[in-house]
Amino acid sequence: MKHWLIIVLLIGIVMPMNGQFETKKLAVESNHSTLLFSVPISNGITRITGKFNDYTVELDLNEDDFTKSTLAVTIKVASIDTGIDSRDEHLQSADFFDVENHPHITFVSKKVVKSENGYIVIGAFTMRGVTKEMELPLVFTGRDGKNTFGFSSRLSLNRADYGVGTSFKHDSMDNFIGEMIDVEIDFWTKKRKSPKKTEEKK
Repeated sequence: MKHWLIIVLLIGIVMPMNGQFETKKLAVESNHSTLLFSVPISNGITRITGKFNDYTVELDLNEDDFTKSTLAVTIKVASIDTGIDSRDEHLQSADFFDVENHPHITFVSKKVVKSENGYIVIGAFTMRGVTKEMELPLVFTGRDGKNTFGFSSRLSLNRADYGVGTSFKHDSMDNFIGEMIDVEIDFWTKKRKSPKKTEEKK
């Protein structure tokens, strides 16, 4: 009887150590986060930069094993901001992002793997109606309290792969806009609010 009691006690101690920690349901706090991009123009003579102001990032974070975490991103394309209103309107047109038919850019993770400097989040990236697999590098930059985690990502993507701007022709210069877009992402998280329950109809 004593042996069984010891076994039960050991199981109770070991299981919490080996089991998964509770997954934290987090969201990016956009007030302290940035989603920037830059692109060379005029055959690389200079660059323009911009950002997206309206986006949501939901991170289900497993503290015990980050590779078991999931990430979902939705960017409102109409929130593009390059500092010039007329250029932003052109970027939203069918020449580029075609906001009317493709209002969102999305990324949904499929798996997370450990890398030399952090993690690689592999998932489906959709832009202008084209979906391709993307490897998103993610570096953990710090933590403050229970729910505030900082992450950073740097990557490049080819806009032509998604049909962004491929039909646009500059009036006087070929290859006016570079194809490779550099993306800089820095964000921190907060606890995600639970969705409000719809009131039952009386």
